[in-house]
Amino acid sequence: MDINQYNELNKRHLSIGLNGLRLYYGHTLEDLAEYTSKDVAYLSRLENGKTSPKMETISNILSFYEMTLKDFYDRLDDFI
Repeated sequence: MDINQYNELNKRHLSIGLNGLRLYYGHTLEDLAEYTSKDVAYLSRLENGKTSPKMETISNILSFYEMTLKDFYDRLDDFI
């Protein structure tokens, strides 16, 4: 696997995981948009792997769930 394939795989895991996390806790994109001050369309693109977020955005999203990046990746299998 080359670096580009690895990056795509990681982006896909992140997007699927964030979508699964939101659904696991029963939140809507609107709930998340209100908390993060990001628009629903952007969050939808993020969850569908159409955009790559900044680390600050990921941290902000995870703080909505009171979760660190380590917690998220430790529990990723719960969300996908």
